[in-house]
Amino acid sequence: MNCIMTASEAAKICKGELYGSDADICRRWRADSRDITFGDAFVAVKGGNTDGHLFVRQAIDRGAQMLLVQKNKVTELGLDSPDYAGLSTIAVDDTLKALSALAHAYFEKVSPQIVGITGSVGKTTTRELLVAALGKKYKLHSAIRSFNTSLGCSLVVLEMPADTEMLVLEFGTNHFGEISEMTDLFPPETALITEIAPAHLAGFGSIGGVLKAKLEICSRGVRVLVYNADNVLLKESLQAGVNAEKLIGVGYSGDADLKIMQTKISLDNSGAKISAVYRSEDVDFECSAGLFGKQHAYNIGYALAAARYYGVSNEDIKSAFAELNPIAGRGVCKKLPNNSWVIDEAYNANPASMRAAIENLYEISGSMKKTAVLAGMRELGKDSLYWHKEILFLAKRCDRLFLLGEEWHAVPLPENAKLYDSFEDLTENVINEDLSDTVLLIKGSNSYGLKRLVTVLTEG
Repeated sequence: MNCIMTASEAAKICKGELYGSDADICRRWRADSRDITFGDAFVAVKGGNTDGHLFVRQAIDRGAQMLLVQKNKVTELGLDSPDYAGLSTIAVDDTLKALSALAHAYFEKVSPQIVGITGSVGKTTTRELLVAALGKKYKLHSAIRSFNTSLGCSLVVLEMPADTEMLVLEFGTNHFGEISEMTDLFPPETALITEIAPAHLAGFGSIGGVLKAKLEICSRGVRVLVYNADNVLLKESLQAGVNAEKLIGVGYSGDADLKIMQTKISLDNSGAKISAVYRSEDVDFECSAGLFGKQHAYNIGYALAAARYYGVSNEDIKSAFAELNPIAGRGVCKKLPNNSWVIDEAYNANPASMRAAIENLYEISGSMKKTAVLAGMRELGKDSLYWHKEILFLAKRCDRLFLLGEEWHAVPLPENAKLYDSFEDLTENVINEDLSDTVLLIKGSNSYGLKRLVTVLTEG
């Protein structure tokens, strides 16, 4: 593959200096030294908790061949010495700003079409579905996990092959202006808004604030906007005017452009599955995916609408969805001995996704016992108590509830619930519970680390 940008060219774009060898910048870029493998590029970012320059040596030891560092750290780290002449070191005034500038310039050279996905829930699953479908027709690039910040999107773009035709990005946010910044760097031709729901309320203040922030994805104008037609707040806002040439609504509503006609979820030895029927222009289309929960009917619909817009055939879409495997922490169902199941929803949680997971637990478990391990939901601001009360009210039908997190402390606990002070105490009690003939849901904000409990239960 031809090199379209070298380290020396990158240094000029960033108004920086190059030390060591000149090389192709197209490679895996990472901001966490623990993720580095041989040949990767490492960008040292100074954050609120630590400084990436403390881990430059570790990145080199793990095989980093390209570095983006601050100028005032070069001599201190010895990167200007002959010992590191084999590396490509780009030294700049501000690594985060330089990374964005570099990624933007590289994006313009490759010039792929961009699909941008935002929303309170469902971004990553929608991305995976769409990537699977578009990959049937196009040379496509996307993140392998939720790199949905300005930093994350820049890392994704810089490792994009030069022949990429389609680029799929997630745009996440916890403050106003963040998505606008990302769309300035990487303007999407097509945008998907999966849902407007209470999430990151500490930063946005209200659902209206969440809506305002998500609509930033259209700040530069988009050709097509695929959206949740059942969200009244979102639909009314779009009807009042939005910077998009074409709107495609997905949902159960009668006026949805792609209407969800029926859904069915199941759980068997092969895992969870959802089947859904969609209607567009009086023609029905049925497809299935190995995903947990009815809420994925929306995500499948968004990906279906966007893939059709880009000319992917129904046959290819159907096979792409059927071949998809769920991502760890987002609904992976694992069978254990004694007819028990663990539903791994440990990656993250907000009121909308928590509600969906609990309702799916009730439907999918049938006559089996229903148990849930629920950690607190972060970043809900002044409304945190209200939403945690709502979730516990919904979870009263469970046979047993294990709770973790300070967010539950002020909530009156139902009889089926017990609150634990530490992850270790919670884990000890869960693993000693009789889980035979049980479906066990594990869900909470990622910072509580419930993925470790999933590992203990499924791998020992």
